[in-house]
Amino acid sequence: MQKFAASLIDSVFFYIRNKNKFVQLLTTLDVRSASKDLIMSCDKNPSVKSFPDLLSELQEPVLFKNILCTTEGSNNWKLIHWSLEDFANKSGNIKLPFRVGKNIRTDEPQWEVETPIEYKTMKEFLNNVTENSNPEKWFYFDYKRMNEWFKDIPEIVKSFDWHQFGIDLDVSDSTIWIGSKGAHTNCHQDTYGCNLVAQIQGRKLWLLFSPECGDLMQPTRIPYEESTVYSKYNFFAPSKQEIEAIKNMPGSVKMVTLEPKDLLFIPKGWWHYVESLDISLSVNVWLPLKEDCESRLKETLVHLVMNTIGDGLPKADDQSDSNVIESIKFVANSLQECQKLKNSSEPSVKRQKLNSKDEITLECLKKKFPNSVTLISNLTIASVNDFIQKNNLAEESSSTQESVNKRDEPTTLNILEAVVNSFCHPKVLSMVSEILTHNLTSENMEKR
Repeated sequence: MQKFAASLIDSVFFYIRNKNKFVQLLTTLDVRSASKDLIMSCDKNPSVKSFPDLLSELQEPVLFKNILCTTEGSNNWKLIHWSLEDFANKSGNIKLPFRVGKNIRTDEPQWEVETPIEYKTMKEFLNNVTENSNPEKWFYFDYKRMNEWFKDIPEIVKSFDWHQFGIDLDVSDSTIWIGSKGAHTNCHQDTYGCNLVAQIQGRKLWLLFSPECGDLMQPTRIPYEESTVYSKYNFFAPSKQEIEAIKNMPGSVKMVTLEPKDLLFIPKGWWHYVESLDISLSVNVWLPLKEDCESRLKETLVHLVMNTIGDGLPKADDQSDSNVIESIKFVANSLQECQKLKNSSEPSVKRQKLNSKDEITLECLKKKFPNSVTLISNLTIASVNDFIQKNNLAEESSSTQESVNKRDEPTTLNILEAVVNSFCHPKVLSMVSEILTHNLTSENMEKR
């Protein structure tokens, strides 16, 4: 759920898409060569590749247990040693916007745009959630920039440090998430970068779906939030249909519970549903990738659709409105940026699924961080049953049904939503961006 980032369009596949066997051969040779080099590098010096470089090669989520406690003999994460009460004392009287949801069973996900906001200090938040042992509501201060809310408190700003992992990002690139039990982020796919999450306090459950699951995730761009593709499934209180969908996904499905001092890596394209099992606090950062440029182009196309035929549909509060001309300029700028990167870079072969290279990369990570690296196993039937029993929620009574239950929209709006989702479907966006890039490149070549 990030903002615009820049990277590289992998357009080489348009020109060689009819030469699949040749591409497969090149890919195999490339992986074997890279794996051999990586083995030799790791054997000689496990730190020869940076942590971010190794992460960018992974296609499976990886859990780093207790890695925030000590790393190479140092620990720059003071935040991990603070209690929630310590954090509340240090944050003082700052009023934070908490989304307020309901611990009830609803037909649809409790969308971010439909949950009301209550402003509370951290002390007020802790008092609210600790005094009530059976709360009807959950509270979530989610997806907030650290430097925007705590910029005047240097002790908090300097309480963690990504640089100790070789990541050249700081507080201005980091977001914070504070929630009570039941607070959750609806299932979605981030279109940019890969995600690195540090669990500071409490436990947080992550349900992860590989990109291959996309077709069955019921993707939607409504409500609209830049760089976020939501799933229509309500995993907070799943129906029988949604439970069956989890069990029968064609790709890889994983579930992991983060505990304090854990670090979770989520590769690009992985869908995820996240829920606080206790009062929790976590921070995260998104690592940019070369292929983000292609994703940015697709997002400008979504922006164009949403600001024309999609005008009036639900969208996040921070999404900017623009007219057609401004939206076209965004597309043009993205095309120009991608073309520059393409001209200045070697075409790269598409990244593969879990393979020998992934296994070698894991070995390198294990040498860098002994006793910390854990590959998350696939979801079992027993785990699914545990997930189902997690929230024993009552149905909302028919006499008190609110907008959180369902949207009673006119038929025309339902059709409009379906049209927008069709134009903004990931497969359609891929085709349009490919054809658009090819056509404009061809026109430029003819003009020369």
